[in-house]
Amino acid sequence: MATSLLRIGLIGCGFAARVHLDRLLGLEEVEVVGFADPDLDAARSLASKVALQGNRSEPPAFADHRELLKQTSPDAVAIFTPHFAHYRPAMDALQAGCHLFIEKPLSTNVQEAADIVGLARGRGRTVGVGHQYRLSPSLVTARQRLAEGAIGPVRFVSATLANPWIAAHRGSEDSWRFSGKVAGAGILADTGDHLLDSLLWLTGKTAVEVAAIQDRHSAGPDLVTAAALKFSDGTPASIGISGVSPSRLFELNVFGEQGRLRLTDQDLIEEIGTQPARAISLPEAVENIDQNFVRAILHGTPLCCSAEEAQDTVRLLEAIVRSGASGQLVRLA
Repeated sequence: MATSLLRIGLIGCGFAARVHLDRLLGLEEVEVVGFADPDLDAARSLASKVALQGNRSEPPAFADHRELLKQTSPDAVAIFTPHFAHYRPAMDALQAGCHLFIEKPLSTNVQEAADIVGLARGRGRTVGVGHQYRLSPSLVTARQRLAEGAIGPVRFVSATLANPWIAAHRGSEDSWRFSGKVAGAGILADTGDHLLDSLLWLTGKTAVEVAAIQDRHSAGPDLVTAAALKFSDGTPASIGISGVSPSRLFELNVFGEQGRLRLTDQDLIEEIGTQPARAISLPEAVENIDQNFVRAILHGTPLCCSAEEAQDTVRLLEAIVRSGASGQLVRLA
């Protein structure tokens, strides 16, 4: 871009928007120009937060994202609406010529994801997706170790996520995330989406078959998901996701012919042959997901996760849901 300042509008003003706003306000190259949310009070609340930061003026707030696009003409838009509501503001923002940051998942629908990618490509716009675990030093280092052949050819991968999400958020503004009355809700599409993307990105593999079982609450959400996968090279993998755990766990185990890598979002353990397991020293994180997006737009540096890459996670997410609902093996297109 010709300018050194990126003018960003935020669509969706709940919990996720508040977290990302704090990071955006810390970037000198960013000007937040407006907020939109059907709950106008939520949009106004975030706008007032901007006014408290130094000498910044309070941006306008809107109940309709189309008014934000029309009245503020942002260079980029960050979308933090519920998962099922990403599509319309994304398409409208692209039509208005904006670059996009979309909180993960890109979509819970494969066709909508493809539409967003296609329009962005046609308009020459950049779309980043909030798969921030790709920036975790443990995952970055583990990916490098796999590429170097540290544990030999990969023969099996397991991925586990446990989260006390239901108990922590019941009755909160984020209750839609596990409501059985909301399409695309549930722990699988929320925090579980981080696990799916991390599994694919870490291994560099593509899932081609899924068989899933979901234990559903009477209200409908997927409280526990178990799935067996087959990658395109024949390697099997397993996934376990729970939203009713009393404690948090995010763990991937990669088994190779010569050893194993066990990693969380915080640390990495390597076991080679019969040698004792050892903790791998990890570098400091170099950037957060918001810095990554801004630098990609202003300076042309690589995106952490492009919309094109995020489509693989959307395909896997949709296939798990279909398999869990039907009890059948699902082959990914």
